[in-house]
Amino acid sequence: MDICNEHSSLPSARWPNVCRFEVFLSFRGELRGDFVEFLYKGLADSGINAFIDRDGIEIGEEIMLKILRVIRHSEICIPIFSKDFASSKSCLKEVAEMVERNRIIMPIFYDVSPSVVGKQEESYQQSFCTHAALGEMSATIDNWKKALHTVSGMRGWELEKFNYGEHELINEVVSTVGRLLRKDDLDATVHLVGMDQPVQEVMKKLDVRYENGEVIEEQTLTGKRVVEISGLPGIGKSTLATVVYNKIHHLFEGKSFLKEVEQKRLPSLQEDLVSALQKKRCTLRSSTQGTEFIKYKFRDLQVLIILDDVSDFEQINSLAGDLSWFGPGSRIIVISTRNNLVDKYSQVHVTSRSSSIVNGCDDILVEKYELKEMNNDHAFQLFCKYAFRGKPLQEEFSSLAWDISLAAGGIPFVIEIVGSFLHGKIIEFWKEALGRLNREPYNEEVKRILKRRYEDLDRYAREIFLDIACFFVEKDKTIPIYMWEACKYDPYRGIDELRSMSLVKTRENNELWMHNQLKVFGREIVKEKNPSEPFKWSRLWNQEDIELVLNEMKVNFEDKEVHDWQVATVEALSATFDNPHSFAKPRFFRKFSNLRYLKMSHVIIKGNNQSAKNSRENLFLPRLKWLEWQWCHNISSLLALDLSDLVVLDLSWSNSTTWQCWRQIMKKAENLKVLILKHCSWLAESPVSNAPVSLERLNLEHCSPLPVVGRSIRNLRNLVSLNIKFCSRVQELPEDIGYLEDLKELYIDGTSIRAIDFPEGSYGKLEILSACDCKSLSLPDSIGNLKSLLCLALDDTKLSELPDSIGLLENLQKLSLSNCRNLWKLPGSIGNLKELQVMDLSDTLVKELPLSVQDLRNLKVLRMARTFIREFPGGIKDLERLEEIDFSGCRSLEGKCEITGLSSLRVLLLEKTDISQLIVIDFQCSNLQNLRLDAGVPISKIKTTKGE
Repeated sequence: MDICNEHSSLPSARWPNVCRFEVFLSFRGELRGDFVEFLYKGLADSGINAFIDRDGIEIGEEIMLKILRVIRHSEICIPIFSKDFASSKSCLKEVAEMVERNRIIMPIFYDVSPSVVGKQEESYQQSFCTHAALGEMSATIDNWKKALHTVSGMRGWELEKFNYGEHELINEVVSTVGRLLRKDDLDATVHLVGMDQPVQEVMKKLDVRYENGEVIEEQTLTGKRVVEISGLPGIGKSTLATVVYNKIHHLFEGKSFLKEVEQKRLPSLQEDLVSALQKKRCTLRSSTQGTEFIKYKFRDLQVLIILDDVSDFEQINSLAGDLSWFGPGSRIIVISTRNNLVDKYSQVHVTSRSSSIVNGCDDILVEKYELKEMNNDHAFQLFCKYAFRGKPLQEEFSSLAWDISLAAGGIPFVIEIVGSFLHGKIIEFWKEALGRLNREPYNEEVKRILKRRYEDLDRYAREIFLDIACFFVEKDKTIPIYMWEACKYDPYRGIDELRSMSLVKTRENNELWMHNQLKVFGREIVKEKNPSEPFKWSRLWNQEDIELVLNEMKVNFEDKEVHDWQVATVEALSATFDNPHSFAKPRFFRKFSNLRYLKMSHVIIKGNNQSAKNSRENLFLPRLKWLEWQWCHNISSLLALDLSDLVVLDLSWSNSTTWQCWRQIMKKAENLKVLILKHCSWLAESPVSNAPVSLERLNLEHCSPLPVVGRSIRNLRNLVSLNIKFCSRVQELPEDIGYLEDLKELYIDGTSIRAIDFPEGSYGKLEILSACDCKSLSLPDSIGNLKSLLCLALDDTKLSELPDSIGLLENLQKLSLSNCRNLWKLPGSIGNLKELQVMDLSDTLVKELPLSVQDLRNLKVLRMARTFIREFPGGIKDLERLEEIDFSGCRSLEGKCEITGLSSLRVLLLEKTDISQLIVIDFQCSNLQNLRLDAGVPISKIKTTKGE
């Protein structure tokens, strides 16, 4: 049902986190059973923070003041009117407060009509007579009646009008509230300039009623619509689609926004689509199964599907290729630089009529919308945002800024690139940029700017840039660095150079990232000399191009007159197939004479096994540095390769049933630095006995049959990282492992290891020790000998105490003990951890922190959610570097919370505690980006200045 009152929409700015609930529920006690509980749970499951009184008693005066504060700070108030609602003075006070404070009110009429509430008839009239007889002032009663009359005139929900009763009503309430609070909205760029008209036009093509910037509610979508949004690269197509999605997604039963369709594998896209539409995660065995599932699962579901960055109809075909797969009222938006992709919908039961494609029987309409350039004023406004970044427009640059914004052609991406490039530059740079923009079309200018950045890189940084663009976006940089070092690309210098030029970023967990346009640009560099001949490219990453090359190789290989045909230019190849593909060994390997990086998945190589005794001249791939062969069917195929220069070998998920040739493989790979054997279900013996001495990183994660690591690990004197996570049968580590001089990372999570000894002089360089979920592990006093340790993770263990020697870890920066359900105290020596920055004690039995925590001067993050701490720790009140405190869910925490000494605090989480008062400095609230308190907790501000 449509809900409206004097508020047309929620405020655009987000509310402060202080004392705020998103929804306040007001109801009489008799509704405290299933209806209110199910409504509350439905709101909570949708991520909506609702206030509910669970005590089931008449609210006294002190608590009433708290309730009124909650109403003032709630975004939406939902009074649930029942026959006995007016008998409660508290409920009447709540409604009067909602009206007086001009809240957004969305009433539910449970077992009473709006007219009874508004006119105070029947039981409401009796209740007011009772209040008068008990001495309530007539002015107060009149105020209550006026408030009820006001709310009864607002459109709300009446239970009797829902055919399927309470369940249907609750779903409607949750859906409407979620929409008003924008719970399912996607992030859009902060610089939304000039979008109003395009949004209006796309809404029209979608046949969605839209007026004055708002979707008309209570409309029924009919038929099925496809809208293709096309336009030049960087013009804002994805941003437009995101804005449209945020405005209309609430009209649909299922919705999905699939980004970067061209770059992702089909099974992954299908899983994302199905999971979003059915609102629970699914796993599909194959793309064929995915297509069949989509065909029959959603025929009665009204869906909104957006497919972003599509270059070929085949990418659409297995996701939303036939509109009969979805229910009436469904809408599909396709985003592409091309403007003819949706023409192929004519091949799936639709016919062409003038500029649109229509099927009269099913009311199917396929429309096109081309996004045009920004107008001059919008272009100038956007350029100034990037070129001056909030600073005043200097007079000497004013005229140039206008001319450059005009010359940029109204393309947001060009404006962003040029504006960012000119930020902080002298005026001569501006004049040169204007000259180039006036001489060349926009796409050439963008390429020129990107090309200039690219050409400013040294030779090896360019190679690294292209590798990242083709293979390593969103990948951990640690492993590629080994290959780049083996190729003598100077990777540390190269990555630093790329970062400084904003071509590459490093995110959390060492993840490499670059903007999609930069990724596309890098791949265009690879293609530019021979765009239609992929066998001449230096890198191959697209499955279709790879199959084209392999098919060409087959033709030439079988042609006896062609002896010198080869793909010697190909340096890197990622052949990741969805299903097993078989190739003859000579055809797949022989011609790639310069291949240094080879990634394969589901590739089966047929042919006679190559003997390890053959000379190097007879082996394939003589320059190979990285071999990643997931789901390898038979590891003996590796014997046909020249592994002498190999530094990275990844055989994860190998289903090879025989490992007898492992010794021969390791003997050939004498320079191996990284060995990854994750999820190798047939690996029953430790591979370390045959591993080369050069090995630095060994990952055996989830090799569940593995019983031991192997004593031979002592021979791996260069080992830096050992990962045996979830090798559940491993019960102990070899004694000699602690004397590996270069070992820095040890991951034993989920193993059956009970104890580790750290004798003095052992584990001298260990920086990371992760032993989470080791249920039998005990921590010895010798832990204090790990002088180089930076991170200690013991989450989900059964430790009850930490040894005093923990205080000897003088370099420790992170201590994680979350979900240690038996841990009840910390030793006083914890204060000796002078370098500690993060301490996580969430979900433990800890009741207090030792006073010595006052010495943790470098502590930035303290997490103690759902612990038994009883008062705000005095020891932390002056830790000036503390940025985040999480005490949420600490039910025993009471008293005052003073944070006046915490000048760096940005996050303070105190919800679901019994804190009685928060004491801050007057300017401190402005520094807090995330402050969460229970409703009614007063905030006392101490007047001072930042200089004091």
